[in-house]
Amino acid sequence: MLDRDKITHLDCDIIVVGSGGSGSSAAQAAAEAGLSVIVISKDPLASSDTKICEGVMTVRGAGDENDSEEDLSNNIKLAGGDLPDKKITEAFAKDSKEAYDRLRQNGLRPNINKLRNTPKTLAIAMGGHNRSRSVGHKNSGLSFGHVNWDTIIKFKNITYFEDCWFIDVVKNKNTNNIVGGIAYDACKGRLLSIKAKAVIIAAGGLSTLFFPKTDTMRGNTGDSYAIGIRAGAHLVDMEQIQFLPFCLASPPSYEGLLAGEPATASFLGVLRDKHNKIILDSVYLRTRAECSEAIMRAVADGRGSPNGGAFLDMTANKKAKKSGKFFMEYLKSALPSAYNNARQALGKEAGKAEVPWEVRPSAHYMMGGIRVNEFGQALFFCKKQQKIKGIKGLYAAGQSMGGLFGSNRLGSTSLTEVAVFGYRAGKNAAEYAKKIKNNFDESNFENHYIRFFGLLNNTGKQKAYNLKLDLQKKSWDFIGAARKKKNLILMQSYLEKLEKKVKDIFIPSEMVWNQQLIETIELQNMILSAKSVTMASLNRDFSLGGHVRLDGKRKKIFSKPFSTVVFMNMSGRLNSEKTEREKTNFKIVLKYKTNELYRLYSAKFLRLLPDFLRDRIIENKYKKILGSKAKSIELKAGSLEAAPAEISR
Repeated sequence: MLDRDKITHLDCDIIVVGSGGSGSSAAQAAAEAGLSVIVISKDPLASSDTKICEGVMTVRGAGDENDSEEDLSNNIKLAGGDLPDKKITEAFAKDSKEAYDRLRQNGLRPNINKLRNTPKTLAIAMGGHNRSRSVGHKNSGLSFGHVNWDTIIKFKNITYFEDCWFIDVVKNKNTNNIVGGIAYDACKGRLLSIKAKAVIIAAGGLSTLFFPKTDTMRGNTGDSYAIGIRAGAHLVDMEQIQFLPFCLASPPSYEGLLAGEPATASFLGVLRDKHNKIILDSVYLRTRAECSEAIMRAVADGRGSPNGGAFLDMTANKKAKKSGKFFMEYLKSALPSAYNNARQALGKEAGKAEVPWEVRPSAHYMMGGIRVNEFGQALFFCKKQQKIKGIKGLYAAGQSMGGLFGSNRLGSTSLTEVAVFGYRAGKNAAEYAKKIKNNFDESNFENHYIRFFGLLNNTGKQKAYNLKLDLQKKSWDFIGAARKKKNLILMQSYLEKLEKKVKDIFIPSEMVWNQQLIETIELQNMILSAKSVTMASLNRDFSLGGHVRLDGKRKKIFSKPFSTVVFMNMSGRLNSEKTEREKTNFKIVLKYKTNELYRLYSAKFLRLLPDFLRDRIIENKYKKILGSKAKSIELKAGSLEAAPAEISR
């Protein structure tokens, strides 16, 4: 029954869904343009994957003065299997330094070595980068979280709601443009009806669809994609989910937590199967996708470790007489929280890298998402005009958007992504909002009111939480780090049955902190996201990046790249199509592949050198990385001059 006394009407220019890195950047850009902004966050303000990450950010030119916009753009596009949209990768490369400087101005601080007055660890090349451009920061992601929080609260024209679940955007029935949105305010037990000219979706990814997952927020329940597709937006590359390869396989209390990156395996790290055979060498030069696939194929072949993974063997690094001590310093400082996870879970010997670590892939990051242009505007296919168009007033950023990473996200790029495209989405949404008038017509909201209140007082027998746990298990088994066609078909059947069970969930009529209502809203979004992932996976019958098909062939080298697109038709059913992507010029591919092969064979050659010579070479490499050979300059931890991107080498 529709209870209008429980509806509170609000008015603003722009709604931002999510308060993490992309949401706070979007809110800042819109607020700087002088517009009124409402931020809806189901978690406490600024609590997001941004806050709990390792705090390493891609900054073009931070470690190599020859690092160009074109080079970074091509690196992302080629690593992503040519699925990334070129205009989007170019925007990322163009704005990366500006986005970093903006965070610095908002209070972000690098990790300073006080003795040398230099960054504690100089820029390195995280997984898949062809140049050193990954910059670490003091207190890791926590420092970014504080910056995001400060950004939102310092503007008087930003109003925020915590513990508030955004339900859906509202569109004008006649013009199809965005006119607002509705949200469930759990604290005060009310439905917010918000009039707005634009909505920016920055609600994170879908890692909670799986178990195990990394230490990402539990609130990553696919809300972004469900909200977007219901609003008419396309979802692109939904099969491309990043599973971090080096996560703990045991004990159960640590399962899935991050233990390292390809780069932190350092110069002599390798992956081994249960027979001690090397399944992947030169790990520090590999992408996350390459490492994850190597592990999952070993598991599928019966060569996996006891807990469904493989062994990350870094012992050769530690045994080196001179460089061994530098390796341990690097391992502890590059990703401190990941290292602490491993040390606490695996014991003293593992903490000293004296024994291999048992690791396995774990769900981490969504590389697909809402299809957007380089300005962050959500896209759809207009049948009448037979072309791709933007949805007026709808934008997306961060993990909510797709088109940037394609089949593989390079290490340290996520923090740059949220800063670049959050700000772009906010800026362009503001420009759009200034141009239009929004005549509030509550009739556009009526069906949304009816659907929301229709969930309450349902006398079912099912518990949403139990259904969510079962969905997590099925998702890992059927659409997880390794997939087969038969499992994808089984997943489709399972999801159809699950949708019927959702109708039988017990939901009381209480409006204040109705946990069953919250769980049901999230479950519905998880199901819609899972259906999108499954459908996109069926549309790509070969392995590519984050999509590993154990029963499929590999992508042919001369085949045309394509992205999968999932959308909702007029009847509410999902459809999936393919859209061609621009293939990178052969000369650029050749240059990139030649450089890649050179680095790989250089790494192999390094392993063949006599111990004393190899040790000396690696020692010099560590000294460069750790800054002991860097030019000593005067820095202040709180000054802009401390920015690694501005250090002259």
